[in-house]
This record gives sequence, structure tokens and C-alpha cells, in this order.
Amino acid sequence: MSRKIRKRSLAILLIVILGIGGKVYMDKREAQRQKDLLAVEKQSVKVLKNTFADIKEVKIEKSARNEMTGSYRIVILMTNKQDQSIYFSYSFWKESRTTKTLSAARRTRTFLSSKNQTNNYGEIIL
Repeated sequence: MSRKIRKRSLAILLIVILGIGGKVYMDKREAQRQKDLLAVEKQSVKVLKNTFADIKEVKIEKSARNEMTGSYRIVILMTNKQDQSIYFSYSFWKESRTTKTLSAARRTRTFLSSKNQTNNYGEIIL
């Protein structure tokens, strides 16, 4: 009887250890994913500042990674030094450090067209 109890205790202990180990692994993986996303957001803001003139502030509203293409879709609120703000989204590739597409509401396209300065850091499509 004691041998049966010992086996059950060992099985329960093993299950608990595996459960705790799995939880720790998942937490570390999520923390790394968040850290990578923050680094990409910072990189993309640098590219925006090199692409557009007179940027005062960039607020990131949402961001997500597309696992299939490896790109990031970022939605921001950008304010220039004249306190004009626009809300738009763009795709960013971490490896090439470029923005490939910009989508903005029709009323904000004039703001983008009059203020943008494209250079070798990005291609702006309006």
C-alpha cells in the first residue's frame, strides 16, 4: 500500500513541477514578446521622425505583428510643432527599418502631403 501512495505522490509532484515550469516559461516568453514590440515601436518612431518634418509628439495607439509577413502594423496619433494632429496607421518592417504604407483619413492627407519629407528611410504612399 505504501508503494502505491509513493507512486501517486511522485506523479502528483511531477505534474505540479511541470505545471509551474510551463507557467514560468510562458511568462518569460510573453515578457520577451513585449520587449521586442517596444523596441520595434521605438525604431519605427525614429523612422517617422526621419521621414516627416517638425514632429513634436508620436503616441502609439495600437501595434501588432503579422506572423506571416513579419511586419508590424502600428496605429499612431502624430502631432507636429504647430500642434496639428493626425491619426493614421502604417506598416513597419524591423529588418529593413522602413515604413511601406501609410493610411490616413482624407482630411489628414493634406497635412501629410504638405509636411512630409521622404528620404531613403521610407517610402510614403498616400
